[in-house]
Order: sequence, then C-alpha cells, then structure tokens
Amino acid sequence: MKYLKTLNAIHAKLGRLGDLPVFSATVNRIQQISSSKESDAMALAMAVMKDANLSARLLRLANSTYYNRSGSRINVISRAVIMIGFDEIKNLSVTLKLIESFHKANPDTDVASLLMRSFLTAAISREMAMQAGLDDIEETYTCGLLHGLGEIVYACTLSEDYRQLQQLQKSTDQPWKRIQLEHIGAHFSDIGQELAQSWGFPPSVVASMDAMTAEEPKGAVRRNFEITSSVDRLLQLLYGQGQPQPNSFSSVIEKMAQITGANEDTLKQSLSRGFKMVSDMASEYGLSQQSLNPPLRQSGDDELDEFARKASYYIHTQQQINQAEDINPPPQPVEETPNAGALAQTQLDYLQEIGELVNQQTPIPTLLNKVIAGIVASTSLDRAGFVMLSPDRQQLRLRLSDGDCIDDLQRYFALKAGQGDDFFFKVLKKQMTLLVTDTQESGWPERLPEAFRAKANPRGFIMAPLCAGKRVLGFLYADQLSDKPPLEQETFRGFNQFYMQAKMALAYSSQQSG
Repeated sequence: MKYLKTLNAIHAKLGRLGDLPVFSATVNRIQQISSSKESDAMALAMAVMKDANLSARLLRLANSTYYNRSGSRINVISRAVIMIGFDEIKNLSVTLKLIESFHKANPDTDVASLLMRSFLTAAISREMAMQAGLDDIEETYTCGLLHGLGEIVYACTLSEDYRQLQQLQKSTDQPWKRIQLEHIGAHFSDIGQELAQSWGFPPSVVASMDAMTAEEPKGAVRRNFEITSSVDRLLQLLYGQGQPQPNSFSSVIEKMAQITGANEDTLKQSLSRGFKMVSDMASEYGLSQQSLNPPLRQSGDDELDEFARKASYYIHTQQQINQAEDINPPPQPVEETPNAGALAQTQLDYLQEIGELVNQQTPIPTLLNKVIAGIVASTSLDRAGFVMLSPDRQQLRLRLSDGDCIDDLQRYFALKAGQGDDFFFKVLKKQMTLLVTDTQESGWPERLPEAFRAKANPRGFIMAPLCAGKRVLGFLYADQLSDKPPLEQETFRGFNQFYMQAKMALAYSSQQSG
C-alpha cells in the first residue's frame, strides 16, 4: 500500500509538471529516428528543430571545444548531427531534457546534485563500457543516466518527504536502501523502472536499473547493471553518501576491473576522463560545477581522499577558466539551405554504406572506391584518389580515382623515387596527413614540385597515409581545382570522416588476416 500511494502521489505531481523528458514529443521522435536504419540527418535535424530550446543547446554543445576541435562555427543543425552522430544526439537530447525538466521544475540544491550525479554516472559508465568492449556503449550511457531516475523523480515530486529521508540517513545507522523500503514501500530503483517502462525506454535499459531484474538476463543487460551500479557505489563514497571503510575505493576499482577486464590504472584514467568531461560540459548543460565538487575530508580511505582532492582541483581550475573567458551567446539555429542539407544527407548515406561494407568484410579496393566516391559527392573537393606505393617503395601510382580532370592527376602520379621529384615520397615516409589549404599561399609554390603544380594544378589538396598494420600502402589524395577558392576547414572535416572509415577498414582487415 505504501508503494502504490507513493506512485500515485508521484504521477499526480508529474502530471502538473508538463513537458517531462520522455513525455516530450520531440525527444520521443528523436529516439525513433536515431534508432532507425532508414533515417537520415535531415529528418533528425528537423525533429530537433521542433524544440527551439533544445536546438539552441545542441548547437552550443556542437560549438563547444569538447565536440568541435576545429573552432569552425556551426549554425546548422544537420551539420551538428553529422559531426556529433545519431546515437550521441539521442543521448544529448535525453540528458538535456532530463536536466531542463527537473531542474526547472524544482531548482533545489539536492535535485541539482542528483542531476549532476546522474550525468556523471552516465559519462563514467560510458568510459567503462568502452574498456569492457561492449557493443552498444551508448545504451550503457542511457543506463547510467537513468540509474538514479527514481531518486531524482522522488526528490523533485515529493521534496519534503525526500528531505526527511535524508535526515534519517544522517541521524541513524540504517542503510539507505532499508530507509527507502521502510518509508516508501520500495526502493528508488523500483520507481525508476516503473517510470522508465511506462515512458517507453527499451526493456534492456529498464532491466538494467535494478539488481533483481538484471540478475536473470545474461550479456549486456547484466554487464550494464554491474557497470552502472559500481559507478554509483563509487560516487556514493566520493560524495559522502556511503560509509567509507579502509580500502573501499580500491575494492570498487578492483570490482570494476573484474567486470570490464581492464587493469586498475586504466580504469582510474577512465574515471578521471569521465569527471573531466562532465566538468568541462557542466555549464553547457545548464548545471553548476559547484554541485560536482566532492567534499574534502579525512575518510580513512587514502585512495578515495586522494582522488577527491584531484577531482576538486580540476573542477576549481575549470571554474576559473570559465569565469575568465568571455561568454559568447549560443549560436541560433539557421534555416537549412537545400544545398547544405543535400550534401549533409549525401555524406551520411555514404558513411552508412561504407560502415555496412566494413561489417561485410568487403574487399579493400571496393571499399576504397566507395570512400573516394563519397569524398567527391559530399564535399567541395573536385577530385579524389588512392595513390599506391609499390612493394619496393620506389614507385607511386594513382590506382583508384573519381572526379574532374582525372587524366591530369593520372599523368602526374606516375612517380619513381630518386628522380628529383620526391616530395610525396618524403611526406608519405613520415606517415603524416598533409593539408595545404592554398597552393598559391606564400611559401608553397617554392616547396611543391614544379611538375605537380603544372600537371595536377590544384588550389588546395589533402594527402593522408593508408597502412595495413605496419605496411604503408600509399595515401588517400583529394583536391580542389585551381579555379576554386582555398580549402575550408569544413571541407577537411568531411574528407577526414571518410579517411577514418578507410583506416578503420584497413585495421579490421589486418586483424582478420592476422
């Protein structure tokens, strides 16, 4: 009876809060689109833009240093979708709406701390899933985000009752879960599962939210529960909710090592990365970094206290950086132009097709042909090709190509080493990516081979090495013709998307053959 009464009270209060994260038509549509193989970038962009506040926040995130390392301004949602990725957009949307809905409904300090902890659990769980080699690390992120959903909802909807439970925890020696069971007739995880299931989250996510329902399923459900509950246990210790015992921090890390198969030093690095990511991004999500700061105390657990000090130092440093920087207004979504939208969609189509070819273990020449075609079709680059290095490393030949004026490129890339035109041999030997945005810029006409400028005659070009294990195969080449403007950073980013796919395919092929 206690539990039913609690649920009824929660549902009654939730009904008055309005646009909750999973009731939001926008977020439901985003989850459907991002989970469908038939979906495209424009469809996802249009779904995001139905929520003006969500659009502005996603654009702000896309322009943050965490996601946008180039510094090139992004004002178009479809570009943000391609850069960040479908699964990440889904996670960002749910996270943003979760924080916005509950923080706005009750900007209480406890709720803010719980939301920050939820975000932190998700980020660290994702890092742990990567170490464990799970197939769907984005689902692990969702499991981490929802691990504390029941407590967040209870604190937000029944705030006075929640404060009484907190007082009991401080004034008695009773375990936190026993307090929950005695006073609300269930655990917070039961409330979270009830809501997550009714709101349409996948059964695998719902099952991973509680020990009993995660006990029976095997595989990812169990692993996700073990990861998220271990992270939650560690955060309880760090923030003073659990009673630390000597070596309790190291025992949790040891448990994580057993779950993930990673060594303890690697896990501590992953833990630090999760903290840094959340600290860097907290203000972008509308959360105060102060709620992230762990209390500094002498707990009797030296490793726990040392990690708390390191985390606190980093968070304070990041706060000072944020205060010192000029705060720019978030970019506003702009209307998608047909050309921008078409190129974005074309790029996404090619990348998805290449991903399928990689999974099907398609022969490398076929896959490289698709990569080259994708570069020409979805960027401003006019030509692209694969220049192959001979086994004796003495010759370079253009083997695969697409685009305009290919004959000119073919005539130049028939090179022999030691004949006075060794520029590309030298660059390839260093196995470095070379970006020349403008061959007419001062210094480049003197450095580039005269025959290259006369025959190929590009305005800007990119070359990037391709290797199979330790063996250098050649390089991926792309350029814009001389009558075009210099290469832009966005063009290089488009090229790099395809280049990374080619590298991944070669690495996978080497593993299979090895």
